[in-house]
Amino acid sequence: PPGFYIRERLEEIGMTEAIQVLHRTKITKGRRLLYHEVPLTSEKLRAVIDTAILRAGGLASHTIVAGGRQGCDPHEEGYGPLRANEPIILDIFPRSQKTGYFGDITRTVVRGLASEAVRKLYDTVLQGQKLAFRKMRPGVPTAEVHTAVQEFFAREGYPTGRRNGRMQGFFHGTGHGLGLEVHEAPRLGPTSAGKLKTGQVVTVEPGLYYAEIGGVRIEDVALVTGTRPRNLTQFEKVLEV
Repeated sequence: PPGFYIRERLEEIGMTEAIQVLHRTKITKGRRLLYHEVPLTSEKLRAVIDTAILRAGGLASHTIVAGGRQGCDPHEEGYGPLRANEPIILDIFPRSQKTGYFGDITRTVVRGLASEAVRKLYDTVLQGQKLAFRKMRPGVPTAEVHTAVQEFFAREGYPTGRRNGRMQGFFHGTGHGLGLEVHEAPRLGPTSAGKLKTGQVVTVEPGLYYAEIGGVRIEDVALVTGTRPRNLTQFEKVLEV
């Protein structure tokens, strides 16, 4: 039935574990992060996330733990040592073994101190996400939500386009439907068709990516209602951990 979506918060369990591990790391020379005296890598942090979700009754695959310039590719899962003072994108989308429903969450965090450029990028993405939530009403064209966010980013000085052979700026969709598949209709992108309907469950995940700064993406899950959408994600948004 419309609006039927079971929330187990498996993705938030995984995110909690990830943030706790990052918080416990020691920052050493060369901005290295040590966890239990061993360098913390994307692979190790991904294993921590996926194991926590498995214990809670979910299955996580292709979890993204991408630091620094790796985060500029939204599909890069991440590899190698994580470093302090640069953005790390954590994107977790597990499936419940009990119900089959997917969760989805993204947070961007910095272990240590974020630069002014990263801080500004993060604040802009956060404002873009708030704008998307304000635009989401039944009957609103899905492409209109995406266009509003992209135009806002451009006005704030973050254009989208190709540079040195690579895309930069905001070059993926604002969101997608979520349920028994991790990507369902509707899509919220520049060429997506259709209008939002009451009861739809969609992700809201704007992002900005620049090689000289790094990537920032923030993702929550929203339920479209007759009035303003309900944010089903309760996990906090904190840049520095």
